[in-house]
Amino acid sequence: MKLPTIAIGSHRVSRLIIGGNPYSGISHHSSAKSKEMEDYYTADQIMADLREAERCGINAVLARADRHIMRVLNEYRNTGGKIQWIAQTAKGSEYADLAAHIRLIAHYQPIAIYHHGGTTDQLYDAGKLDTLHDALKLIRDLGFSPGLGTHDPRILKQCYHEGYDVDFYVCALYNHTRHREMYLDADRNAAIATIQAVPLPVISIKVLAAGRSEPLPAFRSALERIKPIDAIAVGMYTKDHSNQIHDNVTMVTRLIKESGLLR
Repeated sequence: MKLPTIAIGSHRVSRLIIGGNPYSGISHHSSAKSKEMEDYYTADQIMADLREAERCGINAVLARADRHIMRVLNEYRNTGGKIQWIAQTAKGSEYADLAAHIRLIAHYQPIAIYHHGGTTDQLYDAGKLDTLHDALKLIRDLGFSPGLGTHDPRILKQCYHEGYDVDFYVCALYNHTRHREMYLDADRNAAIATIQAVPLPVISIKVLAAGRSEPLPAFRSALERIKPIDAIAVGMYTKDHSNQIHDNVTMVTRLIKESGLLR
């Protein structure tokens, strides 16, 4: 059975998306673990994992728009790779001009661009969330699906009710902005409740609490509670588990079928 898909703008995206944090050396565990990921994920290894993801039925990668990732995705496509890219803008501290950054991302042809969740949260705290309207308009004007990321379900709810022009949201199931590497059940429950209440597609991230949760119960909990129009994005680190991509696809596909949410 193939992975079911959802709509992000005019594109069909598998309900399980492969996440790119491991490729950028972002472990959310320790500096040593992050360095280990950097050492493992050469360009060749990233492309091998993306080929395996495509072979197993994952048709999209959610990854940050840094020079490293853009260069590797460009090489991957030049060698025949077809995976769709949902681009996350870099942190606000990593570019001088958001509009110029978005135009650079556009050059590498993602299907969608969404604003980095941690930076969204910082703008919310500073009372400057409305400054994102121009960036979202630019993304749409350039021909890509605009999205907003956040770690705080209050921000997701506010942006939806205020009519921000997006095709989708990206919401963490744990509030990394507020609680850093504490992964609290209360945060997960608040995020799920808001995702259920927002009638637009939401891509859930940190589903496995950055590798701290066992996959089967964590996938089951998320898939049974998010909407059928939603997806999950999961970083997959194959260094010590070479079959992880295949196993995750098999598990998620089975859980969707068993839960009666196959679309």
